Amino acid sequence: MPVDHFPSTHATWLDAQLTLAEDGDGASAVAQDARRALRQHVMARYHQPLRAYVKGSSLRELGEADDLVAGFFADRVGSPSFLSEWRASSMPLRRWLMNGIGFYGRGVLRDRMRDRLRQADAGVRDPSATTIDASPLDLIPDNREAEQDFDEAWALEILNAAHERVHADLDAAGLLDEYEVFRRHVIDGVEYAVIGADLGLTRQQCANRVRRVSDRVREALRDVLRAEGVPGSELDGELSRIRRLLGDQG
Repeated sequence: MPVDHFPSTHATWLDAQLTLAEDGDGASAVAQDARRALRQHVMARYHQPLRAYVKGSSLRELGEADDLVAGFFADRVGSPSFLSEWRASSMPLRRWLMNGIGFYGRGVLRDRMRDRLRQADAGVRDPSATTIDASPLDLIPDNREAEQDFDEAWALEILNAAHERVHADLDAAGLLDEYEVFRRHVIDGVEYAVIGADLGLTRQQCANRVRRVSDRVREALRDVLRAEGVPGSELDGELSRIRRLLGDQG
């Protein structure tokens, strides 16, 4: 069965699952479980970033963003070779997916145009057909604002995953009170004096808890990024990117 937790070894979770997906030429139960885990992971992690990208680019002319993203996941991410080709490309996964949905959108538009041409040849008009006055080659979602929207949504997903991991670890250790201090001060912006008065802690005790949890979040961020296939040499750059995208949240 696919592993449930991000490994601390050099092999990332995605690498491990892709390797398992090739078991028995992809026909074994292990391979099928791995492919299922990969699809679920990508859909959970990248639905919101891709949705933001569609809404900010010319792809939105094709219809509802959620529908286009769902179609992309079913058509491309569901393909056994899609993520294997990503691994061979050495491209960041988020860029691979962003490019992928662009190509998918052009394919959707091309199919719609062919359908309209067939209907026109047959003398049939579809009143529900979407009018798009562009060629497939014109539908190249190169809008920089759309890429920014994608990156911000991606950074938030990565940060949320790190927080969920830290919260679960502290819960298991019986230290949720430390996360509560961190949450109230860092996320909600409550002063130490107020938190301390509520919880019977000194300012220094509050600061110590925030520092410890902050260290855990930073390490969890590195783990999540490693699991997304980010090489160790690029981790610091990606962490800086997340901080820039999210400001104080990162």
